[in-house]
Amino acid sequence: MKDEQGSQSFDPYRSIDQNLNSGDAINRWLLLRPRQRIVQLLKGQRILDVCCGTGNMTEMLVAARCQVVGIDSSRTMLSHARQKHIAAEFKQMDATQLPFNQEFDAAVISIALHEMLPQVREKVWESMQRAVLSNGRLIALDFAVPERNSLMSRFASRLIEQDERETLNYHPEHYENFQEFMRNGGLISWLYKQDQPLEEEYCFWGGTLAVVVTGQSVSDRDSRTTSTEEQSK
Repeated sequence: MKDEQGSQSFDPYRSIDQNLNSGDAINRWLLLRPRQRIVQLLKGQRILDVCCGTGNMTEMLVAARCQVVGIDSSRTMLSHARQKHIAAEFKQMDATQLPFNQEFDAAVISIALHEMLPQVREKVWESMQRAVLSNGRLIALDFAVPERNSLMSRFASRLIEQDERETLNYHPEHYENFQEFMRNGGLISWLYKQDQPLEEEYCFWGGTLAVVVTGQSVSDRDSRTTSTEEQSK
């Protein structure tokens, strides 16, 4: 998981540098199916991976013959990403002030919006919109509020809560922002409030994770594709 606070000097992940490899393995497993869906949507395109962290999403996109630029504000995260020798360009920068102007087919942000302050979250999204072509897409993967109370959703919700609570040990603001994000309905609700046209929506782990595709100019959000893809039944 990544952080964009608008300051490259602030790096909460420096204090847990030695633990990132074990956390990385869990991250890969939990997010495999949602990320596979994203890769299917973006094969062979030029992609901006925002808040790329240790490069797991970047690596999958490159394997699908995408040209990828990964950006993150954390030097610690980028160090781990570069150690994987992925055929992508990694840059340390503030996601609220991306220097790109209509340069990418799509921009992706994976498990990062929830940890940002609301005003930072909005600035990051606006910056992503500027980075993609006029007909480009923005894709977000993040936590969602399940529509129904199932065994899978309860299990996943407990797992997510436990993982997010761990951030209190090194970055309390992360957990506070996560709580605010979920109280207000999670990813899908946040995108609606941003007046975003939702083209496609995919849910995983009992609806606790969502991949949402938004377009730059779609007039009828009711025409979006909705799909539930559970990790296991």
